[in-house]
Amino acid sequence: MRKMFYVMCAAGVAASLAGCTKMDTAATTAAPAATEAPAKEETKAEEKTETAAEPEVKLIGAHVNTVDSSYQAGFDAMKEKLEEVSGGKMTVEIHPNGELGGNEAELVEKMATGTVDMIVASPNFVATTGVKEADLFSIPFLYTGLDHWTAVVDGEVGQTITDKINAGGVLHNLGYWSCGTREYFGVKPVNTVEDFKNVKIRVQDSDIVRSVWSALGANPTTLAYNELYSGLQNHVIDAAENDLGNILLQKFYEAGPYVSLTDHDIATRMFLIGANKYNSLTDEQKQWVDEAAEYACKEQRAFDKDLNDKALKTIKENGGIVNEVDKESLIAACADARAAAAEKIGVTDLYNKVNEAAK
Repeated sequence: MRKMFYVMCAAGVAASLAGCTKMDTAATTAAPAATEAPAKEETKAEEKTETAAEPEVKLIGAHVNTVDSSYQAGFDAMKEKLEEVSGGKMTVEIHPNGELGGNEAELVEKMATGTVDMIVASPNFVATTGVKEADLFSIPFLYTGLDHWTAVVDGEVGQTITDKINAGGVLHNLGYWSCGTREYFGVKPVNTVEDFKNVKIRVQDSDIVRSVWSALGANPTTLAYNELYSGLQNHVIDAAENDLGNILLQKFYEAGPYVSLTDHDIATRMFLIGANKYNSLTDEQKQWVDEAAEYACKEQRAFDKDLNDKALKTIKENGGIVNEVDKESLIAACADARAAAAEKIGVTDLYNKVNEAAK
């Protein structure tokens, strides 16, 4: 979709240049005195047309990832569809690479001042804004696969958490994006629960995350991200976990060549707009935003999956040793730990509905 969009843009530029060339050629065949006045009138008409075409509402979107990321693909899709459904009355100005803020907290602060309107945020961050239920999505081994994840975020569970976010009066959730699937990688492969015994694995700094990995028999530990590669090389740790894109980008497969496809976390992100901004829109404008956001969610997820698939292929080509694992046994082995984590967060009912969605 993005490729088609950029091709269309290029074609539009080429057509504009061709039009200017034809106009200049025609002008040289006519007497200057006869064409001078109409040319001025034409310029004024063009200026009026351009003024009339200016969007009535421009939303400022910001994210911390690069222009070739799935975040950018999502925002591009949002801009494209919003301009289409609104007939050009609304648009999105996109700022990637942390231009307007290097983390979620900074971006939310700028929402309050109107500098930023739309962002992408992790469940853990959203939980810190008072919506503790969002942390449900931080529990590892929550899904049996991508179809299960989709059923959860687009179903009753996702809607319940969206309602909680929207009721807070600070943020308004437009939908859910994916941010890669996290996998195990290390100095030896894992296939079953028994293979995790005493494996010193670097995980995210979260009590919930540590409790689930401990239930598998592993020895979860924290380590600075910039020390991960050397930690594997020097046997400070035996393994770590991350999404395939980062495993490829950071070349972690060199220090930990075994990549075992645990699929333990399909990373969820919330596509958010400031509540004040959303509530300032007319009902028609809200409808346009909602429609464009639904389209953006689909496009972003598809782009993210494609990135994930390409990363896996490249890791294999570069020497990474990839293996499937018995995911059902892993999910079963840490079931009690997941249930305890859900109870601690206060989302046992939602957790049970996540499990029901897998049936």
